[in-house]
Amino acid sequence: MQLIKLNNKFKNKKNIIFFSNNEIKLILQLYSIQVANGIFKDYAIDNISKLAVFSFYKHTFDKPLFQIEKTVQKKNNYTPEFTLKFKKQIVDKSKSLNILINKLNKKFNALKLKKIS
Repeated sequence: MQLIKLNNKFKNKKNIIFFSNNEIKLILQLYSIQVANGIFKDYAIDNISKLAVFSFYKHTFDKPLFQIEKTVQKKNNYTPEFTLKFKKQIVDKSKSLNILINKLNKKFNALKLKKIS
C-alpha cells in the first residue's frame, strides 16, 4: 500500500466530491462478488474537482471496464447524480446508486449464466 499526499490545491477546496460510507459499501459489495466470480481483478477510486469515480478493472494494467461516477450540482439542491459507464460510454444515469448497482448485478448474472451454459 502506498501513501499519497494531497497537493495544496485540494486542501483548501470545500467542493470536492467523495463517495459516502454507505455508497462505498454498496460498490465494494458488488466488486467483491465479481472478484469471486473472476470478472474483476482491480479497482480505483478517483476524486476530480467536481466528480468522484469508482473504476472496475478486468486486468491491473488495462483501461477501466466499468465506471461509476458521482456528481453534485448546486442547482439541484446538492442532490448527487450517478452515472454508469461501460468502456467510457454512458450506459445509464440515476439519482439512486441502488438502481445502478441492481442493473449491473443483472448484467453480471446474465454473463455468469452464459459462461455456465
